[in-house]
Amino acid sequence: MSLIRLSCCLLLTGTCALASAEPVEKIAGSIEATLDGQRVVLASLKNDYQIAINGDLANVKLTQTFSNPYDKPLNARYLFPLNRLAAVHAMTMRVGNEVISAEIQEIKKATQTFTKARKQGKAAVLLEQHRPNMFTQNIANLMPGLPVEVEIEYTQIVPRIDGAYELVVPMVVGPRFQPAGAGVAPKPAQAGTTPGFGKWMLEKLPFYPNTAGHHLPREIISERVSMTIDLEAPVPVQAVYSHTHDLAIRYVSSTRQEITFAKGKVLDNKDFVLRFDLAGIKESAGLLSHWEADDGGYFSLLIEPPVNVPVDHAIPREMVFLLDCSGSMSGAPMEASKRFMTDALKALRPTDTFRIIRFSDSATEFSTKALPATRLNIQRGLRYTRNLYGSGGTMMTSGIRQALTGQSANGTIRNVVFLTDGYIGNEVSVLKLVHDLRGDARLYAFGVGAGVNRYLMDELGRVGRGFTRYFDPTRDDESQQAVVAELVAKLQTPVLTNLRIDWGDLPVSNLMPEMLPDLYAGNSIRVTGRFSAPASGVVTISGTGSTQEAQITQSVDLVGGSQRPAIRKVWARTAIAEFMHGFITPQQLRPDAMNNQQLQAAVTDLGLTYGLATPWT
Repeated sequence: MSLIRLSCCLLLTGTCALASAEPVEKIAGSIEATLDGQRVVLASLKNDYQIAINGDLANVKLTQTFSNPYDKPLNARYLFPLNRLAAVHAMTMRVGNEVISAEIQEIKKATQTFTKARKQGKAAVLLEQHRPNMFTQNIANLMPGLPVEVEIEYTQIVPRIDGAYELVVPMVVGPRFQPAGAGVAPKPAQAGTTPGFGKWMLEKLPFYPNTAGHHLPREIISERVSMTIDLEAPVPVQAVYSHTHDLAIRYVSSTRQEITFAKGKVLDNKDFVLRFDLAGIKESAGLLSHWEADDGGYFSLLIEPPVNVPVDHAIPREMVFLLDCSGSMSGAPMEASKRFMTDALKALRPTDTFRIIRFSDSATEFSTKALPATRLNIQRGLRYTRNLYGSGGTMMTSGIRQALTGQSANGTIRNVVFLTDGYIGNEVSVLKLVHDLRGDARLYAFGVGAGVNRYLMDELGRVGRGFTRYFDPTRDDESQQAVVAELVAKLQTPVLTNLRIDWGDLPVSNLMPEMLPDLYAGNSIRVTGRFSAPASGVVTISGTGSTQEAQITQSVDLVGGSQRPAIRKVWARTAIAEFMHGFITPQQLRPDAMNNQQLQAAVTDLGLTYGLATPWT
């Protein structure tokens, strides 16, 4: 668990407890409280994002404003999402004219401080990290009649995906299906269905039905999210666009633009995705560094694949299509999955074989074995897919176990294509299963939905040594078809495996990640690390293509006077993620074969040293 605090009434803490969530409407921003022993639901008044992007680094400041219409102090709880790669490093709370800042502490001390402040009637906030992309704020003594502002600040890398930089701002806490025995996961408050919802809201706010048939007060369904993005780049910005929201873009210069929502504010019912292209990017432009005289240097290096890597279409593939057919996938997500399957099956090569597995409460398969990709078999697969529908639970482990167990034919590469919204609460057990069963297979995770579980999807791509992509089924048919065609084409792209980096004589250390993932055409890999002295040189990245070895060389200039303090926190956040990955990895394959206690100690030390929220700081 983690926490942050400065004066005696503000903390930030986290817990790694996972589990249960019942399906609820995907509306973020409500606050659940207790009044006279009953649960009541309040609405957040507004969420404001101030985002500064410099090259491929983003600093995000989220300000959330809450009100309390009741005549007594409340202890409240608010569930909200953040980017899974967010390095959360600052938090401030304002209650009326009082401003309280935060600092990192170990969980035991922070919990004691929060409990003491709550008993003394002081305002306090406890931030719990349930998973890398999901947090809850517990607010003690929410004072009646006084607005409360909670400001959270974090830093993240903006990754380059399919040739463009992509910033994702999660806004939705989706439902989570939890298998029996996996614990209890946090879930959003469900306005209108909670006992003791509150006389004030019933009398003062008109109600409107939402898509799930529940009733939400106007304050909860109104547009309350604003965003200002200051995009500054070292080279001219070629294009800025979003497939999720309409934008208003103000041109400041060729290298700087200011971006807001076209209508000023939006409803937080789907994730925001911004993409931008930069002109004249060279390989060396992916290097960022930071130097402190008393701490040494930190760097972040972007690795991109060579332009031309030969593809051997003669290598046979076993294409395994794994489809989530649970209740949360019914409707538009299921239809989008079918649209993808239509194109993917038609794109199979004559040398391929294929399987189709669907799962909800259990997993079933189209055929008892992999079928040759003949015209007749593909037509049969298309008919099978057309009859699928979404219902029931999400027993994801049953589908993964069926997709990854058993041997492929000799000389065949197994590729598992996984289509899901990821709405489960037992992510760790699923990721561990993929790690244990994957073998030489590759798993490609395709997130279907406007607000999917990006933490799980991104980790599936990482652990599966494939990649992750997303498509939004609420977009128009033409846009969906273009995305589907792009995803299907992506599966045909070449890959470099067994990547190795020769750093030459450069004085680098503490490289993250320790094991490099495969490198796909149009993708990139970012390596972070430390350097002990300013230096220049050339690094050589080698990998195995489908038919031959390939090499990439990049010039590196580790500058002693560079000042990019965000790189320091990005390295620490990457190191924390690397250690956290160890908990789902067999001990002999972990960094330095560390046990769980050693992993926890390493994460705690990083959190305290670099001022970051972790499960134990």
